[in-house]
Amino acid sequence: MLITECDDSGKACRFIIRPNRSLGTKGKIVFFLLVCLASIGIAVRFWLLGAWMVMPVVLLEMLVLGIAFYLVEKASRDVETIHLSNEMLRVTRTVKSVVDEWRFQPYWVQVVLRSDRIGWYPTHLSLRSHGKSVEIGACLTDEEREELSVSLKEGLRILKPVERI
Repeated sequence: MLITECDDSGKACRFIIRPNRSLGTKGKIVFFLLVCLASIGIAVRFWLLGAWMVMPVVLLEMLVLGIAFYLVEKASRDVETIHLSNEMLRVTRTVKSVVDEWRFQPYWVQVVLRSDRIGWYPTHLSLRSHGKSVEIGACLTDEEREELSVSLKEGLRILKPVERI
């Protein structure tokens, strides 16, 4: 998911990149509890009929499902933020509460969108300058990466001074 925030003059922009969250935290908890309730209800019925081995399997399934929901929730908190201003282009990436930061001089930075010639693999968007490179927007779709690339190039074009001959 890509969120773009720019000031009125277009001289400063912020791009926020997050994984797509189709279901919020409360929704995941409610869904998990409903699945647990239904599964354990069915397992109790089998247990009362004498098929007691169903209950441990269902409990193990619910444990694995709970761990999976926890890991997905934790991963959905990851975020990339790109600040673009006259002085600096700053990329901040927070993954599993580890914060990495890259700084680029906007005048020299290149926005590179690489795509597969055959079209089998997703595109890769990166920022390069003075031998440093950082890939951005890995969680975005190809269309969102293209949109981010166009927005960054436009923002950098606005910031660069016009050359006079």
